Parts: sequence; structure tokens; C-alpha cells
Amino acid sequence: MKSRKLEKKRVLLSQLKEFPGNPNVHPEGQVKALAQSMEQYGQYYPIVVDEDFTVLCGHGKKKALEYMGEKEADVTIVYGLSDKQKKKLLLEDNKIQDMSYVNYGDVEKMIKEIGETDIIGFTPEYLDAIINEVSSDNMGVNFAEPAKKEQKFTPEKEADDNQEIDEIEAGMQKANTIVCPHCGKEFTL
Repeated sequence: MKSRKLEKKRVLLSQLKEFPGNPNVHPEGQVKALAQSMEQYGQYYPIVVDEDFTVLCGHGKKKALEYMGEKEADVTIVYGLSDKQKKKLLLEDNKIQDMSYVNYGDVEKMIKEIGETDIIGFTPEYLDAIINEVSSDNMGVNFAEPAKKEQKFTPEKEADDNQEIDEIEAGMQKANTIVCPHCGKEFTL
């Protein structure tokens, strides 16, 4: 790990400058959710800035603190970065966060353990459905019920399945392949 001078400090929000050309967009809903979280738990992650107080990481937190009417913020000042390194840090910080994924089974388990419908970022309806195990997917499957297993495979069952497949296929349109006259690429519609 490369050693770099870091300094933790509390500064006026008015001292913080937006990074010019920051590509990250923070919708109003996200800013409000961040504000709710900080109202409940405090600013547990500092805003990362350079020695000129230009924000490198934490633009959304800055907006949320401003939305809350706060005057100060906790920051970590990173010293000695080149302009190129500052841009890389800004891009990498956001991209690395995007590389994670959510295990929704574990999320649902945790929601059930909490048992409350006021978790920031989730609608009360969604939380209620998980807690009360009435969640159905868009195909009407209720995951709260155990899966039903067919115990026997019979010729009648096979005939029923084949008839169902035939009915589905009869209602489907055949795919057509076309070739783009400009680039020659084939597309299946």
C-alpha cells in the first residue's frame, strides 16, 4: 500500500468545491435517502477532498448535508495527488462500488430479522411483503410457499406437457433474420 498523507478534519460546507466535470449524477431521491441516513446515524463516512477542498469522493453526501441545512462536514484531505490521480480516484471510487452485487436472499432474511417497515431506501410496501411473506414475483409465484414437486412421471403427464408446449408454440411468431444493408450485420427479430 502506497503511503500518502491524509488528514481528517471538520470544515465548513461552503469551503468544499465540486469537482469540475464530475460525471456522477445524484438524483433527488438519493440525496434525500442519504440525508435520512445521516439524520439517523450521523456522517459515518467522511467526504474525501484534495488540499484545495475540491471534492473527490462524496458529492452526494455533500448535497445531502446541504439539503439538511448543515454548515459543516467531516472530510479526509488527501495530499499530493496529480490532476490525473484525482480524476482516477473519483472514477475508481464509484466504479468499484458498482462492482458489488446484492444477494437478495440475504437481504430478505435480514429484513425479516429486523421486522420493521421503515428501512431507508425500501418502500414500506416492499418491506411489508417480505416481512409477511406474501411476496410474489411477476409470474405469480409465491416464494413463501414450499415448491410443489411432481412425484411421478406418467405418460399422461408427458402428453399434457407436450400439449401445453404445442399450444405455446402455436401462439409464437417465428423469428426472422435480416441483414443490415449498410454494415452487413445480421439481426434476429
